[in-house]
Amino acid sequence: MEKNTILAIVLSIVVVLGSFLIQNVFWPKKPEAPLPPLTKTEQPASTAQLAPSLAPTVPANGKAPVLTTLPATPQNVVISTNLMQVTLSNVGAVATSIELKKHLDNSKPVQMVATKWGTGDAFETNFGGWGKPNIQVPFQVEQLGPHKVRFSQNFLDVKGVPFTLSKTFTFHNNDYMIEVDVETQSSNGTIPDLSNGKYAYTLTYGPQIGPSFTKLDGSADYRKFYRLVGNDRKDETFTNETKSFHDDAKWAAIVGKYFTVIGIPDGTQYETTFSDKPEQGDTQVDRLAFSRPQLQSSTNKDVFHFYVGPKEEKVLKMYDEAKNNPEGFSDLKLERALEDNFLLGWLEVILKFVLQGIVYLIPNWGVAIILLTILVKLLTWPLTQKSYRASAAMQALQPKLKELQAKFKDDPKKLNEQTMALYQKEGVNPMGGCLPMILQIPIFFALYGMFQNQFDLRGAMFIPGWIPDLSVPDVVFSWGFPLPLLNWTALHALPFIMVGTQILSSSLSQPGGAQGNTQMKIMTFGIPILFFFMLYEMPSGLMVYWCVQNILTVFQQAYVNKHFKKPVTAAGPKIAPSSKKVRR
Repeated sequence: MEKNTILAIVLSIVVVLGSFLIQNVFWPKKPEAPLPPLTKTEQPASTAQLAPSLAPTVPANGKAPVLTTLPATPQNVVISTNLMQVTLSNVGAVATSIELKKHLDNSKPVQMVATKWGTGDAFETNFGGWGKPNIQVPFQVEQLGPHKVRFSQNFLDVKGVPFTLSKTFTFHNNDYMIEVDVETQSSNGTIPDLSNGKYAYTLTYGPQIGPSFTKLDGSADYRKFYRLVGNDRKDETFTNETKSFHDDAKWAAIVGKYFTVIGIPDGTQYETTFSDKPEQGDTQVDRLAFSRPQLQSSTNKDVFHFYVGPKEEKVLKMYDEAKNNPEGFSDLKLERALEDNFLLGWLEVILKFVLQGIVYLIPNWGVAIILLTILVKLLTWPLTQKSYRASAAMQALQPKLKELQAKFKDDPKKLNEQTMALYQKEGVNPMGGCLPMILQIPIFFALYGMFQNQFDLRGAMFIPGWIPDLSVPDVVFSWGFPLPLLNWTALHALPFIMVGTQILSSSLSQPGGAQGNTQMKIMTFGIPILFFFMLYEMPSGLMVYWCVQNILTVFQQAYVNKHFKKPVTAAGPKIAPSSKKVRR
């Protein structure tokens, strides 16, 4: 393997390592262990007046009561649609469970209110801005239809004026969108003052979205925060922090690898808050909140919509045309919550289209990946063939090149002239083995991005008992505890197949007699072993592609070595004598 080929491989490795570095910088890992408990924000004095009016309220002038409420007892309301089953609690008027019926997690529906990792529920409300105590009193319940329920309760504002707070939840069949209407109405026509601060109330989604995970390492799953402001998506990156934004966002989202929650507020200028900062009782949380400015009228209604579902492009695009969704939304651009590749997105789209076409004909994603790999290999055959043939020709020239280097070691200019003359004589391009390899790098990264984020691979069976889900690593067996330093909990077979086939491929591409060279040993063994540790817990769909690619490369390299190794002419180029005088 000549220097240019080695340089191409090293450049490829630098690009791969650079991508991982960029991922760690812009999308850092979430903490795997809980932080020390934090002290919750103390309740302001004014909130003592915000207890529910469970008895007649008497105004300050001593006149007869103007508002009477009946006590409400805790109860749950279950709403079931074609796509989800939601459990609503009247204690705080929240959602304690949102299960996605068509998507499974350990044989159960994916839970989008994942309280395993944190305290609280979805759609919690507190008076004031972010961080104030949530309302935890029973509301009265009114069932308005099979998919609509209203919760209401009476409160006193900070001035002692009675008002009614209502939250109405609306669902639709064949729709992952949840409408949450928050209404306030004063009893005497004045504007309710719900807090002493600049915000009337805050509506929060949390504490975590599903499915279940061992760690958010960026491979098996991750959490990101996105906002769409105008037509620009803002990617917010932070760890163990709370950040608030005051611009007019069309929507804000908590994004996982396969599922997302996207909050769509109405036209009011809300403060948007993202937080992954654990509080007391939390381990790994991700919350989204909207804080409403102080009210400007005695009666007020705010309308929020929350998309709670899969990151499927065809589903998210339903909300770009009013005729395709029951809410009548248009141009929401929820598909911007999908991962995008600025440079190679177009290539990902083409490869995904081909892969889905293969699955349509052969309904097995594992077989489709193998066939796609073969197809890509065939399409890139002219490039790789040219590269391998150039490499083989350069290998054949090594003895002559070494002879020139020995003869003109003290005359670099002459050495360069004679080397170029040898290349011209033998018809060899020293860059011929390098450029075709570099041209294939975009294909690799496009495939990598596609396999990492292809929703259809989630739960896709390939080989029962070994690879039941192409979106996660294959498992031969698990030992139930993390290994020191590595943090591995299971034995995966595909990474071993990958490293073995890559070492074999590298060995076949070496020039004869170079196996003992230290540089060659690094290229043959060091690089594959490095990739082994980097990719050990990658999804099995990506590893199947890589293993098949290596196996095909082994056969291709063996074929090239047998049929296309370019012999050097017997005489070789005429080497001019050195002009230097030899001292006697």
